[in-house]
Amino acid sequence: MTKDLPSFITAYAEAFPQDVIRISKPIRVQWECTEIARKFERQNKFPLIIFEKPITTEGKLSDFPCMINVLGDRRKLAFAIGSTFENVAIDWRKRCEMPLTPVMVQRKEAPVKEKMLKGNEVNLLSLPTLHHHEMDPGPYITAGMLTTKDLEQGAYNTSFQRGFIAGPREIRCYISPRTHNFYNLKAFCSQGREMPVVYWVGHHPSVLMGAHTRAAYMEDHYHMAGAVSGEPLRLVSSETLGDDFLVPADAEFVIEGVMRPNLFRPEGPFGEYPRYYGPQRHSPVFEVTAITCRKEPIWHSFMVGINNNYGGTQEEGTIYSAVKRVVPQVQRVYVPVSGSGRFHAYIQLKKTHDGQPKEAIMAALSASEWVKHVVVVDDDIDIYDDRWVLWAIATRSQWDRDLVVVPGCHGSQLDPTSKPGGISTKAGIDATKPAAPKRFPFRLSVPEELEARIKLEDFIDPEALSRVPGARDK
Repeated sequence: MTKDLPSFITAYAEAFPQDVIRISKPIRVQWECTEIARKFERQNKFPLIIFEKPITTEGKLSDFPCMINVLGDRRKLAFAIGSTFENVAIDWRKRCEMPLTPVMVQRKEAPVKEKMLKGNEVNLLSLPTLHHHEMDPGPYITAGMLTTKDLEQGAYNTSFQRGFIAGPREIRCYISPRTHNFYNLKAFCSQGREMPVVYWVGHHPSVLMGAHTRAAYMEDHYHMAGAVSGEPLRLVSSETLGDDFLVPADAEFVIEGVMRPNLFRPEGPFGEYPRYYGPQRHSPVFEVTAITCRKEPIWHSFMVGINNNYGGTQEEGTIYSAVKRVVPQVQRVYVPVSGSGRFHAYIQLKKTHDGQPKEAIMAALSASEWVKHVVVVDDDIDIYDDRWVLWAIATRSQWDRDLVVVPGCHGSQLDPTSKPGGISTKAGIDATKPAAPKRFPFRLSVPEELEARIKLEDFIDPEALSRVPGARDK
């Protein structure tokens, strides 16, 4: 069975019916959908939400629904590739080691060709694209996979890069420097040529995970999409960019167009993943030539700046692979939401030598431009719980000997503390115990047998248990 967004929704709803919410009342795409997501986030919940009757920025009821949180948490990412909460990032990365060549299909076999608009028929403002935050200039494409080809080998590069819908057929795309789409744009501009470009929106999460995997320049991301999804990506020719520019046949939407050389217009401010507004920038203009879609498509949006699980989980696999090469004793890596979903990384080691934590820190900081602070802990620390990582820092580190500080690094341009060009100071903390045979105090414990045997439900009424407030409940 071909993997696509409808098949994922069906399978996930059967497995986790309580985690799929359908909102049938009309709701505005301007801020109201965002507030629904914010209210769930305050409860640390990220259900897959389908807004069945979104009202567009034009004030009209949309012809199709909008969905958020498809990639909302590790449970969904793990389910998409048949993994587990703990192993999803590692399994994701391992799959990338076996790229799959895509397959071509005819237009009549491609669901994304069921409806088609070209030229003046296109009106991007009729899409249920979310206007996320108060200071955003308007609606943004956030879960669109921006796709270009390099001039030398014709390899496809795909990446989630935001696009401001500035008019019926105009999208202003923020393509940050050091990304491969930026390199491709620069190459086309240097030759004075317009660059063919596509946004494809809505697909099976495993396909999106593969297509957005960090890869070397000129490695083909369509091959990576097949690798992670476990089946070759089905491709079909575009409508206005030539038969040799291929697009995913099973996407919900494909938006086609061109970027003209050196045509830039103001874009932003926009509320990004660090949970701050980024500045207005001059960004390249995507002139839309066509939209194709399914007969009954679903629009997919990221809740940028609210739910940061996806980007961090992706980075975990990259960091794990880099650290594993230098310190084979690495157990797990976690990039927590508490670090804006990308700026902090926790590394768990089964330490055998006192030099390993610093080696792990240096490998992690060089593996990811986004990661700013690394904390290395022992294998008895639950890295998925900030409380215990902070406890390890408090009780197992002395910063005069365990702190590594590296100024002048490439970092994220979206970090509000970085210097121009994204130059950032990075750091790491060794919060591990001394390696054997050195002694260190034992953690408090009870016998393992007793820990497994004693269950609260055996001693306390379940209803009473459910009423016990959390530490932050008012």
